[in-house]
Amino acid sequence: MDKARLIDIRDRVLGHIIAADFAGADPFDGLESRVFCACGLRRFRLARLLWLQAIKRGPAALRKVALIPAMVNPKTLALMSGAGDGVALCDVTARLAGLQNADGGWGYPFAWQARAFYATRHHSNAIVTSFVMDGLLAAGRTGDDPVLQSAADFIESELWRDGYFAYFADTDAEIQNASLWAAFALSRVRPGHDKTERAVRRVLAAQNTDGSWAYGTRHHHRFVDGFHTGYVLDLLDRLRLGGMRGLEDALERGWAFYRTSCFDADGVARNVAGRDGPIDAHSVAQAMASLCRFGDREHAYKIADWAVKHLYDERRGVFYAGLGRFGADRRVYLRWTQSWMVWALSIVIENMAMTNAFDPTFNPNVPLTFDHPDPDRAATEDALRSLPEEEFRALFAMTRKEASFKRAAGDMEALYGLTRGLKTLQRIAGARGFSVLVRPDAKAE
Repeated sequence: MDKARLIDIRDRVLGHIIAADFAGADPFDGLESRVFCACGLRRFRLARLLWLQAIKRGPAALRKVALIPAMVNPKTLALMSGAGDGVALCDVTARLAGLQNADGGWGYPFAWQARAFYATRHHSNAIVTSFVMDGLLAAGRTGDDPVLQSAADFIESELWRDGYFAYFADTDAEIQNASLWAAFALSRVRPGHDKTERAVRRVLAAQNTDGSWAYGTRHHHRFVDGFHTGYVLDLLDRLRLGGMRGLEDALERGWAFYRTSCFDADGVARNVAGRDGPIDAHSVAQAMASLCRFGDREHAYKIADWAVKHLYDERRGVFYAGLGRFGADRRVYLRWTQSWMVWALSIVIENMAMTNAFDPTFNPNVPLTFDHPDPDRAATEDALRSLPEEEFRALFAMTRKEASFKRAAGDMEALYGLTRGLKTLQRIAGARGFSVLVRPDAKAE
């Protein structure tokens, strides 16, 4: 996919989001239907649950009949601010601050009914609060900002349970990605906090033997899906980069599971791990970002290309919600689809710029690998001899990590190329007068 083409698509979709003043539809906003509110059934739990699912799964025309208003979601604004280690695209920090609840958190602008709980409109929760905090920090706010301190108080005081952070203040539901997001957000504002460490270790302990994480601990939360797995891996890597130790094994096993179970035979992101079926644009977007984060940019570019071919409506300038059993799901959701795709494409575009900034024969920002024979080896080795030692060591660590991932995934062809890269780095480091060593448990055999 040509970078200029991706930029054009991203900017066109972003333009529609801005023109709508960030307001739009959401898969879970059905309880805001004026028709449903007027009929008197909203006070019954079962009616709320059935109506919400009817709006979510029914035809797009049902939304119009139900009179559901367009709403501004704080999570949309956070994504546009660069939350999730994305790209800051809009200055909406003042608006985000103005949407903060009295308890210090943020919530969705609609009421919604889950099997385990009922959330009122704007009900503060771990996910939205953490995304907004991340977006504010990405946009330049500092940890001592009163808005962020108030949010940290909410996470630390209202969401903390014995070893994890709950999704809401008034429920004990333990959701792995939500607890980890809250722990990460708290660590950004209050580094070294004991509750962050305890929550992260609990998530690590919850990792299954195959490297996966269930969505939550309750019986109906035992599923494993692609985009929440991507959330967990991204957060663990960001915590690792922030200095937290002991995360490497979980990352290696989680990455191996993600690569083998969360993509189909064509490399397209799955919704449910290990199972082909309907494809959700949200899973596709998260996959692009996670692949870029862990160094597989080529796969991310291919998914971006696939998304444009199969989910993008050129005439309308929007992305569809996904692909269902009978073709494209043509519903357009502002938070769930449009903002996530803009967020993901921006990350891909940034990675394309990073890659293109260097000579094509050598890029010190990606793991070092050699074909056999490799026509560019001589030029690459010349570049390595002049690479600053700090960058050289970073390249070695990156290559070693990627080799561990490939070994765990059983991708022997890629592993052989990375092994050649590691040996070359060791040889050149020795010739330059310093050493880089491979730990015995990290060797790529």
